[in-house]
Amino acid sequence: MSKEKNKSLKKQAVIDTLWFMPNYGSVVSAFALAKMVEANGYDALLLNKPFQFWRDKDTSEEGAAGSFIFKNCNVSPVLYSSESFMKLEKDSEVYILGSDDVWSYELCGKDANFHYYFESVSDNKKKISYASGFGGDYTGPYGEEKKLCIEYLKRFDGISVGDYRDAEVMGQNLGIEPKVVLNPILMCDKSVFEKAAENSDAKKVETADSFVFSYIRNGDLRKKQLVLRGNEIIAEKSSSPMRNIVDLGNWDRSRVKLGMECTSNNKIEDWIYYITKSEFVITDDVSAVSLAVLFNKPFVFVGSENAPSTIRAYAMLNSLGIDERIIFTEDDFRVREYLFRMPIRYNKVNKLLDEQREMSAEWLKSYLV
Repeated sequence: MSKEKNKSLKKQAVIDTLWFMPNYGSVVSAFALAKMVEANGYDALLLNKPFQFWRDKDTSEEGAAGSFIFKNCNVSPVLYSSESFMKLEKDSEVYILGSDDVWSYELCGKDANFHYYFESVSDNKKKISYASGFGGDYTGPYGEEKKLCIEYLKRFDGISVGDYRDAEVMGQNLGIEPKVVLNPILMCDKSVFEKAAENSDAKKVETADSFVFSYIRNGDLRKKQLVLRGNEIIAEKSSSPMRNIVDLGNWDRSRVKLGMECTSNNKIEDWIYYITKSEFVITDDVSAVSLAVLFNKPFVFVGSENAPSTIRAYAMLNSLGIDERIIFTEDDFRVREYLFRMPIRYNKVNKLLDEQREMSAEWLKSYLV
């Protein structure tokens, strides 16, 4: 799709998020948010990678993230100056900060300064954050920089985060009480992802109709044991083959840490395809769980106590009444093996999900009118 937005009579909403990160969840969440905005009658334009993050070797349309986003979304040119940003503003009605850890000082703040606080966006533009987050605890900035962050955030028209932990971090450290909303993956119609999966390379070569799928970002021996044992239990009643995917940005290192055979060269479309075609999902990733829930797939989430990803998964699954699907690496796996045999009562889950969808959709819509 063109780097420039398609010319139309619709208003333009600019989305600023971490779609360019080598992370399946970051890419798919940004894609889903763009589809949410389009469903509200806007042309969605994803901001390109901030120039502060660029390196000489980087080319945004190469790699799994860029090839997927540029194919499925409108993306702006790289904005190297305030003048180029002002030019973009002329065509833009709304600025939306996307659904990722954009306020993580370790991940973004050190390099991008106040970019993810919309420092350069004029006050006459609507500014919204949708399911943005800190990635765990507050790690900065402090002093005068922190005061500036608070000042910029108070200029937002609406602020929402993705879970109660991020709400606590923002309230305790910045004195701002945000709304908690659903991950945009859970806000999309399933057909959005089914259409994306049509371009999967895996779909072209796989002969099986379903899979036992694992996506482990941060592998270790305990997680390997759980994945293998889970597959054994599922195999008692199923002949679905196992497919394992690891971290998109560190495939070699992640494969070694997990110590299992893993599929390689996976596109974003492949990750989506395997989840939508799974018989069972085993993962330590919140975005993968979100997609599994959307497609009503049985799953277990493999977490570690007090890890930010586990806190985020617990918040989401607890709100849907299925937090028992979390297996902690500190647990005795044998006590939790029943989860690989126990179905999920999705009729109840979907009712709760629909209620949260309606609330999140209304919150966003109220700022897009």
